[in-house]
Amino acid sequence: MGLTICNRFHTRVSVSIGFYDNTCLYNTGPHIMGWWNLDPGRCALVYANRVNQYGRMWFFVGEAANNGPVWAGEYVTQVPDQAFNRCWRPSGSGGRPRGFRLFDVGDNENFTLNLTG
Repeated sequence: MGLTICNRFHTRVSVSIGFYDNTCLYNTGPHIMGWWNLDPGRCALVYANRVNQYGRMWFFVGEAANNGPVWAGEYVTQVPDQAFNRCWRPSGSGGRPRGFRLFDVGDNENFTLNLTG
């Protein structure tokens, strides 16, 4: 069970995720982690628990290699360029601002997110 992300795009994609899991002090926002680097046609299990454990709504941002497309949204936080695992942070707290996109996993324990062009 868990969240799997698959790269259905023609170039490498780097992905970060976010979810509410009660670990961030004072309910400062979702827990965020990344980066997974997925070559074309590859998938990665990025969360190995029930995806509906803390609710239905998740966040992700994806960036294609060589300044290619970005799968982004309106929920912006600071994210480092290297691997990370932390709580949502306000602007000016390290990294670059990146906009996460919201998605709904429904009532599923498992969910696969496919990144396409």
